Amino acid sequence: MTDVQIIEKILSGKTELFELLVVKYQQQLFSTLINITKDYNLAEEFVQEAFVKAFEKLDMLKNKEHFYAWIKRIAINNALMYFDRNKRVVDMEKEDDESSDSFFERLSDYSNPEEELLTEEMKRYVRKFVDALPDKLRTVILLREVEDYSYEEIAEMLNIPIGTVRSRLFNARQFIKQRLIRQGLADEVSKVS
Repeated sequence: MTDVQIIEKILSGKTELFELLVVKYQQQLFSTLINITKDYNLAEEFVQEAFVKAFEKLDMLKNKEHFYAWIKRIAINNALMYFDRNKRVVDMEKEDDESSDSFFERLSDYSNPEEELLTEEMKRYVRKFVDALPDKLRTVILLREVEDYSYEEIAEMLNIPIGTVRSRLFNARQFIKQRLIRQGLADEVSKVS
């Protein structure tokens, strides 16, 4: 059954079928939110809230084929509103989870042990600097670099203009670049930008 078929049946009264959507998308949504929140419990909470809101407002979904993008936008917006309210202090020493490793692994194309050491050090700093970004910048860079969404998809998901996506990505990359320069890793910046 497609998402559209499931949603139509839910709207016609078979509400128990909503569980199919939860099972289908829960892990994907959690993976995105753990990258944004860096907190297992918060990520789990935002996923649950998103599904509750989606269930309550399912009749308002205009394009049923885009259920996942819609619920992802709900979850990310919940997280951003939470952080705006609480002005979260970033823990610079917190270790990253493995789900964002692919972005950082792309930084490594070393050919000797010295380059490997330098690259590993740079990856460690980039992770810290991404964590230190303001929530709106961190969300955009994670959606682009880790989740591999296009500018258009990010704009739609966050309900912001594409120009704002570009601006936030530029600002995030500049923040990271400046921090790498301060750490003496400026020669490696081209691999990040």
